[in-house]
Amino acid sequence: MIILLYSSYQDIKYKSVDDIIIYILLIFNVFYFLYLIIQNIYPENLIFSYFILLFFVLLYLFRLLAIGDLYIFFSIFFLLSFFSLYKMLLFLFYLVLFGFIFHNIEAIKIYRENRKKYYISIINIILILISIYFINLFILYFNIYYLLISLIFVYIPYFLFRYISKDMEEKLTFIRNVNELVEGDWIEDGIEVNNIKKEDKEILVKYFDIYENENKYILKFKRNNKLINSIIILFIIIIPLIFYFLNEIFFYYSVILIIIFYHIFQNKLFIGRFGLSKEEINILKKLGEYNDIKVKVKEGAPFIPPIFLSLILLLI
Repeated sequence: MIILLYSSYQDIKYKSVDDIIIYILLIFNVFYFLYLIIQNIYPENLIFSYFILLFFVLLYLFRLLAIGDLYIFFSIFFLLSFFSLYKMLLFLFYLVLFGFIFHNIEAIKIYRENRKKYYISIINIILILISIYFINLFILYFNIYYLLISLIFVYIPYFLFRYISKDMEEKLTFIRNVNELVEGDWIEDGIEVNNIKKEDKEILVKYFDIYENENKYILKFKRNNKLINSIIILFIIIIPLIFYFLNEIFFYYSVILIIIFYHIFQNKLFIGRFGLSKEEINILKKLGEYNDIKVKVKEGAPFIPPIFLSLILLLI
Protein backbone atom coordinates (compact mmCIF):
# COMPACT_ATOMS: atom_id res chain seq x y z
CA MET A 1 0.00 0.00 0.00
CA ILE A 2 2.96 2.30 0.61
CA ILE A 3 4.10 1.77 -2.98
CA LEU A 4 0.58 2.46 -4.20
CA LEU A 5 0.48 5.63 -2.10
CA TYR A 6 3.74 6.82 -3.67
CA SER A 7 2.42 5.91 -7.12
CA SER A 8 -0.64 8.05 -6.40
CA TYR A 9 1.61 10.97 -5.50
CA GLN A 10 3.52 10.57 -8.76
CA ASP A 11 0.33 10.29 -10.78
CA ILE A 12 -1.04 13.50 -9.26
CA LYS A 13 2.18 15.47 -9.65
CA TYR A 14 3.64 14.13 -12.89
CA LYS A 15 0.73 12.27 -14.55
CA SER A 16 3.06 9.26 -14.84
CA VAL A 17 4.60 6.52 -12.70
CA ASP A 18 8.23 5.38 -12.58
CA ASP A 19 8.92 2.03 -14.25
CA ILE A 20 10.77 0.86 -11.15
CA ILE A 21 7.54 1.02 -9.12
CA ILE A 22 5.69 -1.09 -11.67
CA TYR A 23 8.49 -3.67 -11.70
CA ILE A 24 8.66 -3.80 -7.90
CA LEU A 25 4.93 -4.50 -7.77
CA LEU A 26 5.28 -7.10 -10.52
CA ILE A 27 8.12 -8.97 -8.80
CA PHE A 28 6.36 -8.93 -5.43
CA ASN A 29 3.08 -10.20 -6.84
CA VAL A 30 4.64 -12.91 -8.99
CA PHE A 31 6.71 -14.35 -6.15
CA TYR A 32 3.89 -14.06 -3.62
CA PHE A 33 1.45 -15.67 -6.03
CA LEU A 34 3.87 -18.52 -6.76
CA TYR A 35 4.41 -19.03 -3.04
CA LEU A 36 0.66 -19.40 -2.49
CA ILE A 37 0.33 -21.87 -5.34
CA ILE A 38 3.23 -23.95 -4.02
CA GLN A 39 1.47 -23.97 -0.65
CA ASN A 40 -1.74 -25.06 -2.41
CA ILE A 41 -3.48 -21.84 -1.42
CA TYR A 42 -5.67 -20.64 -4.26
CA PRO A 43 -7.65 -17.39 -4.02
CA GLU A 44 -11.25 -18.45 -4.51
CA ASN A 45 -12.29 -15.26 -6.26
CA LEU A 46 -9.36 -14.83 -8.62
CA ILE A 47 -11.62 -15.47 -11.59
CA PHE A 48 -13.82 -12.51 -10.62
CA SER A 49 -10.88 -10.17 -10.11
CA TYR A 50 -9.56 -11.37 -13.46
CA PHE A 51 -12.82 -10.33 -15.10
CA ILE A 52 -12.29 -6.88 -13.59
CA LEU A 53 -8.79 -6.88 -15.09
CA LEU A 54 -10.29 -7.81 -18.46
CA PHE A 55 -12.67 -4.87 -18.11
CA PHE A 56 -9.73 -2.53 -17.48
CA VAL A 57 -7.91 -3.87 -20.53
CA LEU A 58 -10.97 -3.05 -22.63
CA LEU A 59 -11.00 0.46 -21.18
CA TYR A 60 -7.37 0.79 -22.22
CA LEU A 61 -8.08 -0.40 -25.77
CA PHE A 62 -10.81 2.24 -26.06
CA ARG A 63 -8.34 4.88 -24.80
CA LEU A 64 -10.30 5.42 -21.60
CA LEU A 65 -7.40 4.31 -19.42
CA ALA A 66 -3.70 5.15 -19.59
CA ILE A 67 -1.04 2.45 -19.79
CA GLY A 68 0.47 3.39 -16.42
CA ASP A 69 -2.90 2.95 -14.73
CA LEU A 70 -3.39 -0.41 -16.44
CA TYR A 71 -0.01 -1.67 -15.28
CA ILE A 72 -0.78 -0.66 -11.72
CA PHE A 73 -3.96 -2.67 -11.96
CA PHE A 74 -2.00 -5.62 -13.36
CA SER A 75 -0.22 -5.56 -10.03
CA ILE A 76 -3.14 -5.08 -7.64
CA PHE A 77 -5.91 -7.16 -9.23
CA PHE A 78 -4.45 -10.18 -7.43
CA LEU A 79 -5.09 -8.42 -4.11
CA LEU A 80 -8.76 -8.07 -5.03
CA SER A 81 -9.10 -11.84 -5.33
CA PHE A 82 -8.90 -12.11 -1.53
CA PHE A 83 -12.08 -10.07 -1.20
CA SER A 84 -15.61 -11.35 -1.67
CA LEU A 85 -17.49 -10.66 -4.89
CA TYR A 86 -19.57 -8.12 -2.98
CA LYS A 87 -16.40 -6.29 -1.92
CA MET A 88 -15.11 -6.32 -5.50
CA LEU A 89 -18.31 -4.69 -6.74
CA LEU A 90 -18.01 -2.19 -3.92
CA PHE A 91 -14.44 -1.49 -5.03
CA LEU A 92 -15.66 -0.69 -8.55
CA PHE A 93 -18.35 1.58 -7.12
CA TYR A 94 -15.80 3.43 -5.00
CA LEU A 95 -13.46 3.59 -7.98
CA VAL A 96 -16.08 5.29 -10.13
CA LEU A 97 -16.87 7.81 -7.39
CA PHE A 98 -13.25 8.67 -6.61
CA GLY A 99 -12.46 8.79 -10.32
CA PHE A 100 -15.31 11.27 -10.68
CA ILE A 101 -13.91 13.34 -7.82
CA PHE A 102 -10.49 13.57 -9.47
CA HIS A 103 -12.09 14.56 -12.77
CA ASN A 104 -13.78 17.41 -10.95
CA ILE A 105 -10.47 18.35 -9.35
CA GLU A 106 -9.05 18.66 -12.87
CA ALA A 107 -12.07 20.77 -13.77
CA ILE A 108 -11.32 23.08 -10.83
CA LYS A 109 -7.79 23.59 -12.18
CA ILE A 110 -9.09 24.30 -15.67
CA TYR A 111 -12.01 26.59 -14.83
CA ARG A 112 -10.41 28.90 -12.29
CA GLU A 113 -11.40 31.89 -14.39
CA ASN A 114 -14.89 30.54 -15.08
CA ARG A 115 -16.41 30.99 -11.64
CA LYS A 116 -19.66 29.22 -12.48
CA LYS A 117 -18.00 25.98 -13.62
CA TYR A 118 -15.40 26.33 -10.88
CA TYR A 119 -18.01 26.31 -8.11
CA ILE A 120 -20.04 23.56 -9.80
CA SER A 121 -16.93 21.35 -9.70
CA ILE A 122 -16.50 22.03 -5.98
CA ILE A 123 -20.18 21.25 -5.35
CA ASN A 124 -19.81 18.00 -7.31
CA ILE A 125 -16.93 16.88 -5.09
CA ILE A 126 -18.90 17.66 -1.93
CA LEU A 127 -21.95 15.75 -3.22
CA ILE A 128 -19.86 12.71 -4.15
CA LEU A 129 -18.23 12.68 -0.71
CA ILE A 130 -21.71 12.76 0.82
CA SER A 131 -22.67 9.86 -1.46
CA ILE A 132 -19.66 7.85 -0.24
CA TYR A 133 -20.70 8.58 3.35
CA PHE A 134 -24.22 7.25 2.76
CA ILE A 135 -23.04 4.16 0.91
CA ASN A 136 -20.92 3.33 3.95
CA LEU A 137 -23.98 3.78 6.16
CA PHE A 138 -25.79 1.37 3.87
CA ILE A 139 -22.98 -1.16 4.28
CA LEU A 140 -23.03 -0.70 8.03
CA TYR A 141 -26.79 -0.87 8.62
CA PHE A 142 -27.99 -2.42 5.36
CA ASN A 143 -30.81 0.09 5.12
CA ILE A 144 -32.07 0.58 1.57
CA TYR A 145 -32.83 4.25 2.22
CA TYR A 146 -29.15 4.99 2.66
CA LEU A 147 -28.47 3.39 -0.72
CA LEU A 148 -31.18 5.47 -2.41
CA ILE A 149 -29.86 8.68 -0.84
CA SER A 150 -26.35 7.75 -1.97
CA LEU A 151 -27.53 7.24 -5.56
CA ILE A 152 -29.33 10.59 -5.53
CA PHE A 153 -26.10 12.30 -4.50
CA VAL A 154 -24.38 10.52 -7.40
CA TYR A 155 -26.86 11.46 -10.11
CA ILE A 156 -26.99 15.17 -9.30
CA PRO A 157 -23.23 15.78 -9.80
CA TYR A 158 -23.26 13.48 -12.83
CA PHE A 159 -25.65 15.76 -14.70
CA LEU A 160 -23.86 18.87 -13.45
CA PHE A 161 -20.55 17.46 -14.67
CA ARG A 162 -22.00 16.78 -18.12
CA TYR A 163 -22.74 20.49 -18.35
CA ILE A 164 -19.23 21.63 -17.44
CA SER A 165 -17.31 18.90 -19.27
CA LYS A 166 -18.34 19.75 -22.84
CA ASP A 167 -15.05 21.45 -23.61
CA MET A 168 -12.98 19.74 -20.92
CA GLU A 169 -11.31 17.28 -23.29
CA GLU A 170 -10.18 20.16 -25.47
CA LYS A 171 -8.78 22.03 -22.46
CA LEU A 172 -6.89 18.90 -21.39
CA THR A 173 -5.10 18.75 -24.75
CA PHE A 174 -1.75 20.54 -24.65
CA ILE A 175 0.88 21.47 -27.24
CA ARG A 176 4.28 20.15 -26.19
CA ASN A 177 7.81 19.83 -27.43
CA VAL A 178 8.98 16.25 -28.05
CA ASN A 179 11.54 16.60 -25.24
CA GLU A 180 8.65 16.92 -22.78
CA LEU A 181 7.04 13.62 -23.78
CA VAL A 182 6.88 10.75 -21.30
CA GLU A 183 6.14 7.08 -21.79
CA GLY A 184 2.42 6.40 -22.14
CA ASP A 185 1.50 9.87 -23.44
CA TRP A 186 -1.50 9.98 -25.75
CA ILE A 187 -0.62 12.12 -28.73
CA GLU A 188 -2.65 13.03 -31.78
CA ASP A 189 -1.83 11.77 -35.26
CA GLY A 190 -0.43 14.05 -37.93
CA ILE A 191 2.96 15.11 -36.58
CA GLU A 192 4.58 17.61 -38.93
CA VAL A 193 8.30 17.28 -39.62
CA ASN A 194 10.37 19.41 -42.00
CA ASN A 195 13.29 17.07 -42.48
CA ILE A 196 14.03 13.38 -41.92
CA LYS A 197 17.51 11.91 -42.19
CA LYS A 198 17.85 8.62 -44.03
CA GLU A 199 19.13 6.70 -41.00
CA ASP A 200 16.25 8.02 -38.87
CA LYS A 201 13.69 7.19 -41.54
CA GLU A 202 14.66 3.51 -41.41
CA ILE A 203 13.71 3.42 -37.72
CA LEU A 204 10.74 5.74 -38.10
CA VAL A 205 8.90 3.53 -40.60
CA LYS A 206 8.63 0.81 -37.95
CA TYR A 207 6.25 2.97 -35.95
CA PHE A 208 4.82 5.56 -38.32
CA ASP A 209 3.40 5.87 -41.80
CA ILE A 210 5.17 8.78 -43.50
CA TYR A 211 3.30 11.04 -45.91
CA GLU A 212 4.79 13.89 -47.91
CA ASN A 213 2.83 17.13 -48.00
CA GLU A 214 4.51 19.85 -50.06
CA ASN A 215 7.83 20.44 -48.26
CA LYS A 216 6.84 18.65 -45.07
CA TYR A 217 6.45 15.12 -43.81
CA ILE A 218 3.36 14.01 -41.91
CA LEU A 219 3.80 11.16 -39.42
CA LYS A 220 0.84 8.97 -38.54
CA PHE A 221 0.74 5.87 -36.38
CA LYS A 222 0.61 2.68 -38.39
CA ARG A 223 -3.00 1.54 -38.68
CA ASN A 224 -2.03 -2.12 -38.99
CA ASN A 225 -0.06 -1.91 -35.75
CA LYS A 226 -3.12 -0.61 -33.92
CA LEU A 227 -5.39 -3.40 -35.17
CA ILE A 228 -2.88 -6.22 -34.73
CA ASN A 229 -1.82 -5.05 -31.28
CA SER A 230 -5.45 -4.75 -30.17
CA ILE A 231 -6.16 -8.31 -31.28
CA ILE A 232 -3.02 -9.66 -29.59
CA ILE A 233 -3.68 -7.81 -26.32
CA LEU A 234 -7.28 -9.02 -26.23
CA PHE A 235 -6.44 -12.58 -27.25
CA ILE A 236 -3.69 -12.93 -24.65
CA ILE A 237 -5.90 -11.67 -21.82
CA ILE A 238 -8.62 -14.19 -22.76
CA ILE A 239 -6.30 -17.23 -22.71
CA PRO A 240 -6.44 -17.74 -18.90
CA LEU A 241 -10.25 -17.74 -19.08
CA ILE A 242 -10.08 -20.64 -21.52
CA PHE A 243 -7.74 -22.48 -19.16
CA TYR A 244 -10.14 -21.83 -16.28
CA PHE A 245 -12.82 -23.94 -17.93
CA LEU A 246 -10.33 -26.64 -18.94
CA ASN A 247 -8.20 -26.92 -15.83
CA GLU A 248 -8.32 -24.49 -12.93
CA ILE A 249 -4.68 -25.11 -11.98
CA PHE A 250 -3.58 -24.07 -15.46
CA PHE A 251 -5.62 -20.91 -15.00
CA TYR A 252 -3.60 -19.84 -11.95
CA TYR A 253 -0.26 -20.43 -13.62
CA SER A 254 -1.36 -18.82 -16.89
CA VAL A 255 -2.36 -15.63 -15.06
CA ILE A 256 1.22 -15.21 -13.87
CA LEU A 257 2.65 -15.93 -17.30
CA ILE A 258 0.28 -13.49 -19.00
CA ILE A 259 1.19 -10.64 -16.66
CA ILE A 260 4.91 -11.33 -17.19
CA PHE A 261 4.33 -11.48 -20.95
CA TYR A 262 2.67 -8.07 -20.98
CA HIS A 263 5.57 -6.53 -19.07
CA ILE A 264 8.22 -8.08 -21.32
CA PHE A 265 6.54 -6.98 -24.54
CA GLN A 266 5.09 -3.68 -23.36
CA ASN A 267 7.21 -1.69 -25.83
CA LYS A 268 5.92 -3.84 -28.69
CA LEU A 269 2.23 -4.00 -27.82
CA PHE A 270 1.37 -0.85 -25.88
CA ILE A 271 2.50 1.73 -28.41
CA GLY A 272 1.24 4.41 -30.78
CA ARG A 273 -2.27 5.64 -30.13
CA PHE A 274 -2.40 3.39 -27.08
CA GLY A 275 0.39 5.44 -25.48
CA LEU A 276 3.90 6.28 -26.59
CA SER A 277 6.63 3.71 -26.00
CA LYS A 278 10.20 4.62 -25.07
CA GLU A 279 11.37 3.76 -28.59
CA GLU A 280 8.79 6.08 -30.17
CA ILE A 281 9.75 8.90 -27.83
CA ASN A 282 13.45 8.39 -28.54
CA ILE A 283 13.01 8.55 -32.31
CA LEU A 284 10.82 11.66 -32.01
CA LYS A 285 13.44 13.27 -29.77
CA LYS A 286 16.09 12.43 -32.35
CA LEU A 287 14.00 14.12 -35.03
CA GLY A 288 13.57 17.03 -32.64
CA GLU A 289 17.33 17.62 -32.70
CA TYR A 290 17.02 19.10 -36.19
CA ASN A 291 13.27 19.86 -36.34
CA ASP A 292 11.00 22.06 -34.28
CA ILE A 293 8.36 19.44 -33.51
CA LYS A 294 5.21 20.22 -31.57
CA VAL A 295 2.69 17.52 -30.67
CA LYS A 296 -0.78 17.53 -29.18
CA VAL A 297 -0.84 15.57 -25.93
CA LYS A 298 -4.12 14.52 -24.37
CA GLU A 299 -4.15 14.32 -20.58
CA GLY A 300 -6.70 12.86 -18.22
CA ALA A 301 -7.42 12.89 -14.52
CA PRO A 302 -5.15 10.83 -12.22
CA PHE A 303 -6.55 7.31 -11.86
CA ILE A 304 -4.11 5.64 -9.47
CA PRO A 305 -5.26 7.75 -6.46
CA PRO A 306 -8.87 6.53 -6.92
CA ILE A 307 -7.56 2.93 -6.99
CA PHE A 308 -5.60 3.55 -3.79
CA LEU A 309 -8.50 5.26 -1.98
CA SER A 310 -10.95 2.55 -3.06
CA LEU A 311 -8.68 -0.16 -1.64
CA ILE A 312 -8.28 1.79 1.59
CA LEU A 313 -12.05 1.91 2.05
CA LEU A 314 -12.27 -1.84 1.44
CA LEU A 315 -9.63 -2.51 4.08
CA ILE A 316 -11.13 -0.24 6.73
